[in-house]
Amino acid sequence: MPVAVSAAGGTDGTLSVKRGHATIVLKLRGTVIGRLASGTVRMRDLNPYDNSIPQVRHCRTLRYPNPLTAVCTGKKLVFRAVDGRFQARLKGSGIYFSAVGRGSFTVQGTGSTSLSNGVMSLDNAPYQPIPDLLTTYPLGSSSSRL
Repeated sequence: MPVAVSAAGGTDGTLSVKRGHATIVLKLRGTVIGRLASGTVRMRDLNPYDNSIPQVRHCRTLRYPNPLTAVCTGKKLVFRAVDGRFQARLKGSGIYFSAVGRGSFTVQGTGSTSLSNGVMSLDNAPYQPIPDLLTTYPLGSSSSRL
């Protein structure tokens, strides 16, 4: 007997950021992999029982404000969260990352007239400048909440 596949579960969206000089907050069910030249990465595991632990590396300082959150500050930081539910807050310069999944993200450039905020591409669209003003975007489509 054939089995029908429903698209009701939603589709994954994609986000790519290059040369970011901004604050970016991702709330996502999916995967993110990236790096910062200088700044802070705050990774919070929203489902500690899924065996997917967000990781940060090359921290000058690393602290755990609670058991589910790691805050890493330094230079040449790398981070990843693979196939899980998490919230990532990236603040700094030289932000490069790729994300795929469902959720939302908020972005705000530095507002500096002398520095570029960098560029971002949502769902494989052409790269656009990161906005100066705080802006929230959906990532993918979902019929259920994160």
